[in-house]
Amino acid sequence: MSVSSTSTIGKPEAPRKRSHKFGKAVLWFLGICLFFEVALRPFGYGSYVIYRPDEQLLWVPLPGAHKVTEVNHEPETISPQGFRYKETLTLQHPGVYRIFTFGDSVTMGWGVSNDSTYSAQLEKLLNSQACSGTKFQVVSAGVNAYPQVLTVRRLQRVMEDGYRPDAVVLAFSFNTGFDQLADLQGAEKEQFLKKVELKSIVRRSALYNFTVEGLLRNWVYYRLRGRIMLGTWDTAESLPNPPADHYIKELQAAKQAADEHHAQLIFLLMGTKGEFQATHSYQKAMFQFAKENNIPLVNMMDVVRNQNQDAVFMDHVHPTVAGHALIAEQLASTFRGLSSYATTCGANQNPAVTSLTTKQAPTQQ
Repeated sequence: MSVSSTSTIGKPEAPRKRSHKFGKAVLWFLGICLFFEVALRPFGYGSYVIYRPDEQLLWVPLPGAHKVTEVNHEPETISPQGFRYKETLTLQHPGVYRIFTFGDSVTMGWGVSNDSTYSAQLEKLLNSQACSGTKFQVVSAGVNAYPQVLTVRRLQRVMEDGYRPDAVVLAFSFNTGFDQLADLQGAEKEQFLKKVELKSIVRRSALYNFTVEGLLRNWVYYRLRGRIMLGTWDTAESLPNPPADHYIKELQAAKQAADEHHAQLIFLLMGTKGEFQATHSYQKAMFQFAKENNIPLVNMMDVVRNQNQDAVFMDHVHPTVAGHALIAEQLASTFRGLSSYATTCGANQNPAVTSLTTKQAPTQQ
């Protein structure tokens, strides 16, 4: 009788113990996650730039004064207007020669500090020479992962919003696989914008940034990003020779917007590490379009040809601080050859625009 009673009482205790152990394990797991979430924040992992959905531009950076870059954790400031620039811009800018730069993560400044982007270094170079009291302002409007079509749309928006740039630099974008995103419509577009919103939420987590975008970047993050934002940042892996017709239309749209607002347009032709001639159809199209339309073009593939590639590239595409300095120097030389620069500085017009085109046309392959 007593054995039967003991057996009956003991049976329901096992599920309770298992449930208790499971609940305890969950609490321990959440506690550990919370500990690392708090512990990682002082090291910058909770301070990455957040992007909000945008109907036209798809994703745009949210303002933030105390952000850091995903790589190297360098200071990254996003102005109230959403540009990587420390100052708040006014629409009117008397006595200021304003330049906007448009591009992808290279222009935004992947892995380098606010003062080390080519835009910031260009501003320093132009302001370092006496120019009739004129202040030069170079604002980076680059956005990580933007394809060329979105860089042009951002250029158009800057013009429409009345920032009145005197000149604009349009850099070649490496995100050639993202072009199709700009064509999303209806439910597909809404779904994509929801994914952008989802990513903006998870990127607020220091633990996510450390594990997924840090430790597991090459194995998990880029595969995960493929589900959120289809495409690639590597010209060599994304349709090596796609038709350039629609790309040329984007360049035409950029030229039209610049002409309508009386802004000087300059092209910045970029290459990947070890790439010394235009091989992608879009690179060739930018070169040819600049030549046919008399648009100044800085060809960085020619410039880095004789440079130590490891010194100017931190990975296969993003420049180091020294690489950004080279870009800034070439752009400064081009600006000093512009008639608008000569007029602004009160000097005699220099008819030679040193980087109007590259010395030779790119090899057709």
